[in-house]
Amino acid sequence: MTVGFRSISVYPQSMPNRRRILVLVPGAALLAGTTLLASVSAPSNNTEEPAAVRYGRDIRPLLSDRCFSCHGTDPETRAADLRLDSFDDATRDLGDGYRAIVPGDPDASLLLERISAVDPHEQMPPPEANKPALSPEEIEAVRAWIAAGAEYEDHWAFEAPRNTRAPDLEDDWCRNDIDRFILQRLDQAGIQPNGPADRSTLVRRAFLDLTGLPPTPEEVAVFEQDQRPDAWERLLDRLMTTEPYLTRYAERMATPWLDLARYADTAGIHMDAGKQMWPYRDWVLKAFRENMPFDQFTIDQLAGDLVEEPTLDQLIASGFHRNHVTSDEGGAIAEEYLLEYAVDRVETTSAVWLGLTVGCARCHDHKFDPITQEDFYGLIAFFNNVDQPGIYSQIPDANRAFEPAIEIPRPESAARLAAIDGEITEIERARATPTAEELQALNSYLDGLRGEEGFVWRRGKVLEARSEGGAAMQVLDDDSVLATGASPSEDHHVVTLRLGEGRFDAILLEAMTHESLAAGGIGRASNGNAILSGITVEAVSSVDPAERRSVELGWAWADHEQPDADYRVVNALRPDDGRVWAPQSHSLPGPRTLLFLADRPFGYPGGTDLVVRTSYESPYAQHVIGRTRIHAARSSDRLRATLPVANSNWYITGPFPIANGPEGYDTTFGPEQVRILDLGARFVVDEDGSGGDGWRFAPGVVDGTPVGLAQGLGAEFIARELWSPDARDLPISVGSDDGVQIHLNGELVLEDRTDRGVAPDQNRAVLKLRPGYNLLVYKVVNTGGPAAMYYRADPPESQLPPQAVANLIPDDLVRPAVAAAGEESLRIRVSPRYRTLGERVASLREERTGLLDDVPKTSIMRERAMPRPTYVMNRGLYDDPDETRPVERAVPAVLGSLPADLENPDRLDLARWIVGPDNPLTARVIVNRFWQQLFGRGLVESVEDFGYQSAWPSHPELLDHLSIEFRDGGWDVRALLRRIMNSATYRESARIRPDVSEADPGNELLAHFPRQRLEAEQIRDQALYASGLLIESFGGPSVKPYQPEGLWREVAMLQSNTRNYERGYGDDLHRRSLYTYWKRACPPPSLLAFDAPTREYCNTRRLTTNTPLQALVLWNDPQFVEAARMLAARVLLGLPDADDRTRLDRMFRLATASPVPDAVAPVVLETLEGFRTRYAGDPEAANGLLAVGDIPVPEGVDPSELAAWSMIANAVLSSDSAIVKD
Repeated sequence: MTVGFRSISVYPQSMPNRRRILVLVPGAALLAGTTLLASVSAPSNNTEEPAAVRYGRDIRPLLSDRCFSCHGTDPETRAADLRLDSFDDATRDLGDGYRAIVPGDPDASLLLERISAVDPHEQMPPPEANKPALSPEEIEAVRAWIAAGAEYEDHWAFEAPRNTRAPDLEDDWCRNDIDRFILQRLDQAGIQPNGPADRSTLVRRAFLDLTGLPPTPEEVAVFEQDQRPDAWERLLDRLMTTEPYLTRYAERMATPWLDLARYADTAGIHMDAGKQMWPYRDWVLKAFRENMPFDQFTIDQLAGDLVEEPTLDQLIASGFHRNHVTSDEGGAIAEEYLLEYAVDRVETTSAVWLGLTVGCARCHDHKFDPITQEDFYGLIAFFNNVDQPGIYSQIPDANRAFEPAIEIPRPESAARLAAIDGEITEIERARATPTAEELQALNSYLDGLRGEEGFVWRRGKVLEARSEGGAAMQVLDDDSVLATGASPSEDHHVVTLRLGEGRFDAILLEAMTHESLAAGGIGRASNGNAILSGITVEAVSSVDPAERRSVELGWAWADHEQPDADYRVVNALRPDDGRVWAPQSHSLPGPRTLLFLADRPFGYPGGTDLVVRTSYESPYAQHVIGRTRIHAARSSDRLRATLPVANSNWYITGPFPIANGPEGYDTTFGPEQVRILDLGARFVVDEDGSGGDGWRFAPGVVDGTPVGLAQGLGAEFIARELWSPDARDLPISVGSDDGVQIHLNGELVLEDRTDRGVAPDQNRAVLKLRPGYNLLVYKVVNTGGPAAMYYRADPPESQLPPQAVANLIPDDLVRPAVAAAGEESLRIRVSPRYRTLGERVASLREERTGLLDDVPKTSIMRERAMPRPTYVMNRGLYDDPDETRPVERAVPAVLGSLPADLENPDRLDLARWIVGPDNPLTARVIVNRFWQQLFGRGLVESVEDFGYQSAWPSHPELLDHLSIEFRDGGWDVRALLRRIMNSATYRESARIRPDVSEADPGNELLAHFPRQRLEAEQIRDQALYASGLLIESFGGPSVKPYQPEGLWREVAMLQSNTRNYERGYGDDLHRRSLYTYWKRACPPPSLLAFDAPTREYCNTRRLTTNTPLQALVLWNDPQFVEAARMLAARVLLGLPDADDRTRLDRMFRLATASPVPDAVAPVVLETLEGFRTRYAGDPEAANGLLAVGDIPVPEGVDPSELAAWSMIANAVLSSDSAIVKD
């Protein structure tokens, strides 16, 4: 028998709050979405006839919405030179005696004439503005306002809160001043408030609001039986001050704050890489658990790093402004993202504490609010000096804390870490002071390298220099060439040198600084950086220019390579494939040195001219080396044998699907046979020429480290170019998960078909390299589960480390720091003492790394030593500062100013002003947000906007009263919550009365408590708690509960370290939702379905939607199916001898805090019988249902009976009574 479902809404007369109960009935279809309450009606403004039209409440919102974009604060978009946002401008003579507004005379006011016009050529706003015309009621309000004198008033939110006394009302309904303000508005509208809700509803409401979890039936019974006058107050105190409720309170309060803080576990842009920030989340939990005063809570998060001698907790708290999204995209521009990060901090700070949308002033003065561009960039100046990179590097570690960051040692490891650090410091001090014998040995070694068989250098005489892009090329006295004049986006420089007699096989390119180049760099770009996309060389006979040949370059070295993307110097050896070398001179100024080897010597009798063409082609405009000088040299076979192999970065393709392991090894997919890396090639192309996978840069592959690859059956290829100075053998060590094949230049050199986990040194091989270009292709065949690779080259000691190549170059051609690093790398070869000390340091660091693997890390704020200058950015663009408009750190002028005695204000001063007495906004904004958290809507409905576009407060005097009380009472959050929840307003019944609904359809006046659907986390947590599955463990790393397979892979780049979702086990499956791993590109889907944000940006409130997907989550998500099964088992095992009605009543009490209504019970019990019949006749279906989830089925329960009750439990957990707070 096929059984379907339909939902039935029952409103039993005995339940004054009219909870909707969803039950299952056999024989009908599932009505998707019927489990969810319809959204709350929009607020109504017709509940009260005002004594007079007010500008701030009635007129400014109209003008702001319809008029200010063209007649407001922004001079760039102002039309007809008319402003309507100030009295003086709106009433001035426009010529011929016309005025937009004539106070007291609406008929003479052009404003009224134009907004009343029906002719499209006369009508305001004009049709092309795409704004609705004013309604007759709105026009009449403007008329009445002008007739009354057109009085302007300052915006209420920008004035200091007024300490208004509560109305003097004598009414038994009122319990505190909050009720007197509420009742005054209700009396004016002729509406009576509801009485209190029943006790079971009240206790559930308090538990959900303060702990995020429902009360147990026993806790409900205790409160219902407590007849003491202060029973309610005692309940609230217990929930906020005693365990286990105190921890639950902290977890409940932290959740909306994490939305504001845009807290997540991944970076959010490009790779969406994992990052470790959970210590910040735990700091928030601790702050709420300890009831930290909100002003201190604010200061620590905005400027905890700047307080005098900051504590570890304050540094962690400063991570608030490190939660923003970051980029690790190769080729992205650091300066652009540094501005984006600062903009995010300003927008977040303004939204969270000021309730303003200041981001509108990034490109122009704010269209609606009195916020200028200078105001916006005055705030930027506080936040643009963080010591962080604009573009982060890509690494495999998904638990990395993005720099700047701190480690948080556990007490048990802190002492050993301190001892290790102390010993390393002592050893490094000893290593830094070489003995006379060591210096002599080092110098002898260097002399040997530079001796008769070393490089013999010659600086060429420049004959000609030209730019193919139109730049002027100036030859300086030192034979360097300087590019001046025109600065094309891309260029090619061609320099011809006369070398004289001799044979040569090496070319050295100096990239030099010059006063005409920006930022102490070598490039012509505005940031001083450059790239080199290619270099080609031609040798020409000085005697007979007809004799010439191309010089093939087969090896390269540079003293520095930009580490944040694919910028190795060997990229320049292949000028046609789009890869480049980058020197990072925008952030690491100074000259650079590049060395190239030819495949064979060149030179002509009578002398040789060298034609060197350097190419600068890339997406980065004007990234051209501005000054160069070229040398040539001859080497020797002995010298070449000492040079290291030059490696490209790693590249990856695949995985390619396979049916089994043997197929993976035996199938040739294409990469096995390639001899040259072609970034445009595609493998396993479909017959029609579509599809296929090509090589892509793999920054996560690191030598000497096991690297995870794509999980599941498949073959994946990883490739690297090896440029060898000569023919040589290169020993390598490899590992794999599972098997491996290694190809060199298209030939198989190693195969191991073992199914295994990866480890170092599982296989060894010797690569027989030919001179110049070689291609290594590493094939990993995975037969299931995780996949990984390991690679390490083990060159003989006769070959120099890369740093030591600098010591083969004359001292005057290489930076001293580079030469010193090279000498450091060589000392280990000539000094037994240095080698022994180095081995000890390596051992200590390995131990330290092991200890730190489990040590939490987190990102923090840290200021740069030298502040960045701040300018207004034209059109908000990172590369277009208006240097005629420098700005200093300041708050928006409309809100006042910082104390005049602050010479160099910083973020700490800003934070203190934000919670100081001169700021009119913060206390209001925070009080309003907590009110919204309890009632579902703030006293100001636009919780995110307190500017000119904001909603008028429903109870402005109450908002100011609570704000002053909150601020002057020590910013005590618990006291504020206690104050609100002790009111009769909070304790009202949610019963909706028809007469009240007609007078106040949006319940703006709060005649009844507003019913609200629970937040996403509460819905899941409640199901876990009611079923007995919830694991209550405070803090710690984020966990990964059930989630549909493959979602992360659908949205992730192939080399992302958060591409694969590795589901947790055991307790991790049933922690509170607050601790769920938050991937920004793919947030927890069951939470997202219930309106959780992505947390890419600050989210000030969650909107409530109702969709069929939500019903499907409740019915089908393994977390909810498993919770329903365990709730059913809990009832069956807890009441083994009870009848069905008693069990059903217990189930309802666990899930909803109320008994099953009498009108509902028969329908549910009838449904239960239907499921019993179904599952008794289909044991396979019963077992299939019970198999969902990791928790085993309890022993001693009949499977068909448990399955039937599981379906009922699922319905109860999905019901309106369970997922709505009333």
